[in-house]
Amino acid sequence: MTLEVIIGIVLILINVPFGWGGALVCGYYGQKTGKKFFYVLSVLVYALSWVMLSVGILLCGKPYAKYIIENYVAKYIVPIVIICIVVSVILIFVYRKKIFKKYKNNKTY
Repeated sequence: MTLEVIIGIVLILINVPFGWGGALVCGYYGQKTGKKFFYVLSVLVYALSWVMLSVGILLCGKPYAKYIIENYVAKYIVPIVIICIVVSVILIFVYRKKIFKKYKNNKTY
């Protein structure tokens, strides 16, 4: 394996957690601070993850990329992201009264 292939494999493996995690974190800070910059950054981070995937595929070649995506990304990373999303939704549901109570008290029409 060459250095190109190793870098390509790393880019393919980290693009999903980087894209989803970065978008979620930036979206959280955008909501917490109220600054639109974080929402724009969230979209840019997600878009960058697609660039990482494309560069990874180009560096390691189609056969390696297909093997990695089928055997690692689909089996391990995607389920972890789905679990994180489900846990987030459950936490929002459990703490919804506290979350929406803040917005009811801060009505600005």
